[in-house]
Amino acid sequence: MTQKRYFPLSLIFLTIFLLIHFSSASSFASNRNRRFNPSTQRIEANIIEVLAADGNFTILLQLIDKAGLSNFLKEAKDITIFAPNNDAFKNLSNRTLEALFKTENRPILNAILSYHMVPYRITWRDLPGNKLTLKTLLEGSTMVLMKSKEDPRVLLAINNAPGLGETNAEFLRDAYESINGNIYTIDSVLIPWKVRSSQLK
Repeated sequence: MTQKRYFPLSLIFLTIFLLIHFSSASSFASNRNRRFNPSTQRIEANIIEVLAADGNFTILLQLIDKAGLSNFLKEAKDITIFAPNNDAFKNLSNRTLEALFKTENRPILNAILSYHMVPYRITWRDLPGNKLTLKTLLEGSTMVLMKSKEDPRVLLAINNAPGLGETNAEFLRDAYESINGNIYTIDSVLIPWKVRSSQLK
């Protein structure tokens, strides 16, 4: 009787082990794929409230307030913001980051922040098969969304600058759908090529 019970139990344990193993492998592959196509969290709050609740956009929120754009982002309808997180701003030089907070640089700050916004909602269905050019809220300036040539799972936002002025930011997994716009986290601050950081005083 003992042997008859032992054999089926061993099969059960083996089956459970294999299920866990393949489930973990599948989950890992799924997480890697989500690098390019994460789910968007729907939150019943405005853009400013969502950024504040996340906790990783404190520097961006301070600069939005400094530029006088807080009310705009609370009341705007159906826009998209490509939001640099705290690490993105910390990757700037200390001089550049400090200069962004100076009152005399407010026009440049406003231009930089406006460049990270587009006047309509971008959903994952809109994201490029290869390349998509977007008109931003900075008048006369566009940005490009495209897959990385090195890794097609990586989506980049590029400042569309000529020559050596080109900079890009990688999309991260955190994405939100607020009541008045969509938010995508990026890992770098995009400086529009018409407004170079060298203009900061």
